[in-house]
Amino acid sequence: MRESPRLAVPFSIEAESALLGGLIQNPEGLTRVASIDPAAFYDPFHADVYRAIQRLCSKGHPVEPVAVHVELRAHGVEADLEAIAGLASFAPGPAGMRMYAGTVADCHRLRQLMSAGREIADLAMTPGYNSAEQIDKANTLMAKLVAVKSNREPQDINESLTNYLALLQDLSDGKNPAMATGIGGLDEILNGGLRGGEVLVIGARPKHGKTALALAIARFMARRNKVLYLSQEMPVSQLMHRHTAAAGGMDLSRILKADPADSSMWTAVTDAARALGALSLYHDDQCALSLIDIRRKVLQVRRRASGLDVLVVDFLQLMAGAGEESRNRELDVIVNGIKAMALDLGMAVIVLSQMSREADKHYGRPLMTHLRDSGAIEAAADQIALLFTDWAHPMSKRLPAFEGYSELEIVAHRNGPQGVVPLNFVGRYQQIGDWMGDTPKRLVEPDKQTMRRAPVGF
Repeated sequence: MRESPRLAVPFSIEAESALLGGLIQNPEGLTRVASIDPAAFYDPFHADVYRAIQRLCSKGHPVEPVAVHVELRAHGVEADLEAIAGLASFAPGPAGMRMYAGTVADCHRLRQLMSAGREIADLAMTPGYNSAEQIDKANTLMAKLVAVKSNREPQDINESLTNYLALLQDLSDGKNPAMATGIGGLDEILNGGLRGGEVLVIGARPKHGKTALALAIARFMARRNKVLYLSQEMPVSQLMHRHTAAAGGMDLSRILKADPADSSMWTAVTDAARALGALSLYHDDQCALSLIDIRRKVLQVRRRASGLDVLVVDFLQLMAGAGEESRNRELDVIVNGIKAMALDLGMAVIVLSQMSREADKHYGRPLMTHLRDSGAIEAAADQIALLFTDWAHPMSKRLPAFEGYSELEIVAHRNGPQGVVPLNFVGRYQQIGDWMGDTPKRLVEPDKQTMRRAPVGF
């Protein structure tokens, strides 16, 4: 039997020594490498020295070989003063320290990857478990490697002012960084639309039109932006049925019948296909997505489309957890992971969220407390909008004035006002846009801001 070659463990004693020597000679450099964990050092002695340097700097004490030696001994670490002095003989400049710090960090990440690989191999060989369970555990292990801390440094106020004034000038010149959603009232409340790095959560009970709304926004935004729609509830074929009905202004039931004799339907489908084909819109229908699944798909589309501006996740509660102690904690990790991804990749994210059954017992616009795991969502989201469709509610009297009437209430907005956007939801056409008629007053609270705009075409 042929033996597999042993893999060399990634480390660089030289880079570790040079980094520590630079810190002893220039402890101010610690601010540039503060994100490095002591565990990143392969040599245990180097890790101890790094911790000693951190402690001395935090106390405001001088960092020199003797001081490091005393600090190590104070923490029960026997060290040779000559060995510490030997480290101090290295004196790289600021650029060299950043390079060595990068090498140390990269080697550490590679060792973590090797460790995760061994654990994943062990999972595959553990008897008594099915493949799905082991793959979920493997995804959890890999997800922990995906979360990389930002290495951005704090900005000086003058640098911040320069960037800010440039932004204001762009706004003055009509260069709005916001991406319009196509829902006029929503765009006004959002000061023009969604921005890269922002997370908008849309919550609703089933049948209230949250998927129709998300698809309408995705179609509109895909005219000028690159959009990825991740569906965990419906296959892509069902999404296309809805896209086609909305784009062609055709009853969904007629499309589903696909009657060969229905010539007007086929004409509408052809026109819809032509319009849809011009969009920069991508779909995926994998179930039980993990954070690492989403990041992988996002990066795939970014490479394929040379960028990605908007991500839609449908919906939050169907995502796979990461082995946390409770589902609430899992969703907390997921929501914060999505927010971190939005900031890291500079894209806007729309997350659909299910609401609890308590919303069915409350007639009228739902409350924040009806949103499942609202605490985790409220902390991470930039905007939270709750959708209510009168005729879809179990307590609705289905009054003619409320037929097709929906309300999207922005209940949380990090950088702007809250408000209510009246919508018109035509279920059979899967179309949703701004309400054009007189707004029924019975459901509108007098202290809530109400926005009305023209209907949104395809």
